[in-house]
Amino acid sequence: MSGFAIAGYEVRRLLRDRALLILLTLLLGFSGYAGWNGDEWVQKREAAIELINEENQAALKDRRQFVVDSYPSVILPVTRLVLPPGAMAPLSVGQADTYPFVADPVPTADYTYLFRRVWADVGSPTVRAAGRFDLALVIVFLLPLLILAATYDLWSRERERGVAAMVLSQPVTIGSLIATKVLARGMVVVLPSTIIILGVAIWAGAREPIGIAALALTILAYGGFWLAVATIISLVARRSTEAAIAAGAVWLLVVVMAPSLSLAAVDLIVPAPPEMRFSTDLKARMNEIGTRQRHYRDANPTPVRTQAPRIPDSLRNLYADRVALDRELAPMIAAHQQAKDARRHVLDTVRFFLPSVAVQDALDRIAGSDADRALAFETQARAAQLELRQLYKSYLDRDALLTPTEYDNMPGFRFREPGGAFQGGVLADLAALVIATVLILIAAHALRGRAAML
Repeated sequence: MSGFAIAGYEVRRLLRDRALLILLTLLLGFSGYAGWNGDEWVQKREAAIELINEENQAALKDRRQFVVDSYPSVILPVTRLVLPPGAMAPLSVGQADTYPFVADPVPTADYTYLFRRVWADVGSPTVRAAGRFDLALVIVFLLPLLILAATYDLWSRERERGVAAMVLSQPVTIGSLIATKVLARGMVVVLPSTIIILGVAIWAGAREPIGIAALALTILAYGGFWLAVATIISLVARRSTEAAIAAGAVWLLVVVMAPSLSLAAVDLIVPAPPEMRFSTDLKARMNEIGTRQRHYRDANPTPVRTQAPRIPDSLRNLYADRVALDRELAPMIAAHQQAKDARRHVLDTVRFFLPSVAVQDALDRIAGSDADRALAFETQARAAQLELRQLYKSYLDRDALLTPTEYDNMPGFRFREPGGAFQGGVLADLAALVIATVLILIAAHALRGRAAML
């Protein structure tokens, strides 16, 4: 019996099974809803950004009029900075709402003002929401169920029907027999599922060719992992009922329980620094410093100059107080950030041992809804605020008002993407998934003799 004959039999057998068509139809339905949900989120985010841009233009126009009128101050062209959705954003919107996408880089503002909307909503249930039903959820949770439903009885059916001995009497090794059956079923199940999800992603608005390629590779790698799991189950379980129960148990363990238990363990070992307490302590510290600064200014007023400056000294005092405030808050902020980085490092390490988490992370990175992209936006926004602060200081030091020409030539902000669809994090996630698959296949090869036990 040739490998082509075995593969042809498996393909015909699956195609005759109406359950496969029903499962693929359900996958299409769930994927369509997830794609629509992701596209709706992107449209709302883009509409919000468009409204912000319109407000920015109106504010720039008003500030420029102050410059033209030689307003006795330094009016810089400050606009709210925005983080646009990525080209593959409809793929995974999950936790994107928890990350800030708007920043207010006012040069004389304090640390909390840059992302003031996030600070004001730090305890909101909306911020702590579990996420949305998106294509990433379909891939991580539902695709394995489809693959296991179509492959759980890979060898147990032959055992139950009493044809296993006849099949093994043919000139074919047990290892090549199981491998051929797995590849045939994978071709009938994984390839159509990949095409369905890719088609829905493109329909939903995913528009980056390299991102589509990365998505396809991720789905195929994840599908290969679950085919390897089905192979192990087929070698161990002797009956279809046992195989079905084992398949459900493995799915529950890998997709649901292992990530939850791992997160609980990380919370015990490296607990997350409480954001609400940090926010409260930071604001209390800011109020204390602000009160001390006001008392100092009241006790030590700025001497009146013989020749009044064009820019009031009150603005120089305000700038100096903001710089001093940031300097005093820096150790407190650094300690909190260090605690967050330590926890994040542990989570980044744990994901390599959890296939479902690694796939979710890869999908988030491909979609641009990952934590690294949000942190890159925060870093670039704070750098833009610092640049404006230094520019503001230069005008204060020179007692020079901003001219309309200088105002019009000020550089704007443009977010610089930290990486593409095949960035290092995605490749690391895929590598972890491939390694897990290879280890399972090695175990399956060691257990191949069990398939001959009738």
